[in-house]
Amino acid sequence: MKIRLADIAHSRSGDKGNTSNIGLIARSPEHYQTLVEQVTAERVKEHFAGVCKGRVERFELPNLHALNFLLYEALDGGGT
Repeated sequence: MKIRLADIAHSRSGDKGNTSNIGLIARSPEHYQTLVEQVTAERVKEHFAGVCKGRVERFELPNLHALNFLLYEALDGGGT
């Protein structure tokens, strides 16, 4: 079954230098496990192919039902 990510999670983003930060927060505790299983660092890297030239690192925050991703070399050198 396919579901839209926006239907089970909301997000936030930010940046620091040349690194993009993307947070996904499950809309309910039940959806957190789906995020853990389906939204891998590899899939995020694939989704942002051409934008993210470095690695993607994933952090699990189970107490918040959230995932946080750092996309390195993703902001064309970054800003000051």
